[in-house]
Amino acid sequence: MKFVLFHGSFGNPEENWFPQLKEQLQLLDQEVVVPTFPCDDWDELTKAGLSAPPKHQSLENWFKAFDEMYKTFDKNEKLCFIGHSLGPLFILHVVERYNIQLDSAIFISPFMSKLNKPWQFDHVNAPFYKTDFDYEKLRKRIPVSYVLYSDSDPYVEREQPVKFAEPLHSSIILVKKAGHLNAAVNLNEFPLVYELCKSRLDLSLYQHYIDHRRQLFATNYLKGRHEEVVYLKPEEIFDEGLFHFRNLSKKGFCTFFTGLSLWETQSEYYKEARKAALRVKDFTRVFVVQDLDDLKRTILLQQIDLDLKAGIKIFLVMMQDIEKEVRELDFGIWDNDYLCVVRFNKEKQVEVKLSSRKQDILEAEKWEKIILAKAEKITGIDNDINTFIKKHS
Repeated sequence: MKFVLFHGSFGNPEENWFPQLKEQLQLLDQEVVVPTFPCDDWDELTKAGLSAPPKHQSLENWFKAFDEMYKTFDKNEKLCFIGHSLGPLFILHVVERYNIQLDSAIFISPFMSKLNKPWQFDHVNAPFYKTDFDYEKLRKRIPVSYVLYSDSDPYVEREQPVKFAEPLHSSIILVKKAGHLNAAVNLNEFPLVYELCKSRLDLSLYQHYIDHRRQLFATNYLKGRHEEVVYLKPEEIFDEGLFHFRNLSKKGFCTFFTGLSLWETQSEYYKEARKAALRVKDFTRVFVVQDLDDLKRTILLQQIDLDLKAGIKIFLVMMQDIEKEVRELDFGIWDNDYLCVVRFNKEKQVEVKLSSRKQDILEAEKWEKIILAKAEKITGIDNDINTFIKKHS
C-alpha cells in the first residue's frame, strides 16, 4: 500500500503527527509519501493584509506540486490518502481532476466552505472551497473513507465535517476535546489514524507481531524499514508465543527439545497453543528426545496427552538421529511466515531469535522435512511411547 499524507494551510510534512505516522507505517514495510505544498508565511500574510493576494498558496500551485508526485504513481498500486485540515478538501479536488482510484481515505478535521475564523485561513483557502463535487464519481473512486473531527475544534465548526462526510458516505468518528487534531493539543502521534491505516493492510503474522512489540515497549526500537531478525530475552518468549498462537491462521510446526528446562507445560503459553490447534487444524509438534528417561517424566507425558486431545499431531524423534542435519533443535515455523528459534548461546544462556528472512524459513522447512522423515507418530501416551522407548533402548 502507498500512503500519501496531505498537510493543510500554513503546514508542512514535519508538523503534527505526520512524522510519527510515517515512521510507524514504514516499520510495517509500507510506502509513505508526504509531499510539500506551497504555503504562505502567517506573519507576512497578516502584515500584508486582505488586500494582498497570497504569494504561494493556490489551488493551481498545489496541483502543480501534486502533479510531480503523481507522475511516479504505479497505476496498479493500492493508495490511501490521508489529509488534515485543508488536506481533505484538496484530496477531493485531486481525485476528481486526476480520476484516481483509491483504496481508502482518512479525512481529519475537514471542511468545504468558509471557516470565518481567523481571516488568514479563508484568505489562502478561498480557491479551494467547493461543495458541488461529482459525489457519485467520488464515492466510486473512494469506496472506503473516514472522517475524524473534534467537538472542540477552534477553527472548524462541528457541522463542517458532518457535511463533508455525508455525500461521500464516510464513517464519522468524533474525537472528544482534541482541538484541531494537531500539535496544538500535543497530538504529536495519532494512534487512531494509525489503526485505521492498519485496517486497510493485509499484514503478515510477523508484521503484526513487530507492531505488537513496538506498542508493548512503547518505543520505536526498530528503525528504518521492516526488520527481518529480532532477538528476544528468554522471558519475552512467552509474550511472543501467546501472540502468535492467538493470531495463527494457517499452520504451525514446532519442535520441543526435551533438553531445555525453559518450558512450563501447564502454562498459559501451551493452553493458547492448544486453542490455536483446535482453530487452524494444522498444527504439528515434534518432541526431540535428548534422553529416553525424559519420556518417563510425568509432566512431559501430561503435555503429550493434552496436545493429542487438542488435535495437535505429535511425533517423537531421537536427538542423535537428526542433530547432524538439523542445526536448530528447538524451533517453530508459524503460518510459513516467520521462524522462532530457542537455543543456548556460547555463555550457556537461552537465546531466542525471530526471523522472517526467506532463506531462514526455507532452511527451517528443510529441517521440518528431515525431522518428519525420521520421526514416529504418536497417537496415545501408553503403547506408542513404550514402543518408542523399547525401539531406541
